[in-house]
Amino acid sequence: MEKDSALYQLMDTRIHGVMNGIVSSDGEYQTILRKSDIYSGELDRMDLSKEIRLLIDRYVSEQNALDSRFGMLAYLLGFSDYKAMFWGKCLPTEAKEMNTEL
Repeated sequence: MEKDSALYQLMDTRIHGVMNGIVSSDGEYQTILRKSDIYSGELDRMDLSKEIRLLIDRYVSEQNALDSRFGMLAYLLGFSDYKAMFWGKCLPTEAKEMNTEL
């Protein structure tokens, strides 16, 4: 799928615009964020070398990138499935098709 497609633009708007408001009020998201802050504080207190902290940071950043990309792809897949279902199955062109789909 092309990154300049309407679906990618919609995803970008929804994820980067609307999602900020949603996650700020989602209790489960906020709980995970607080746990993450606790672990971050524990790492700070460990007095790790710069090299080890950089390695941990790179690892966590790549894991976050993987999770983010997975979420984006799942969103695109779900929306594509919805579009196919809506246009292909929910709007039959003949009455006979409508009866067999029920």
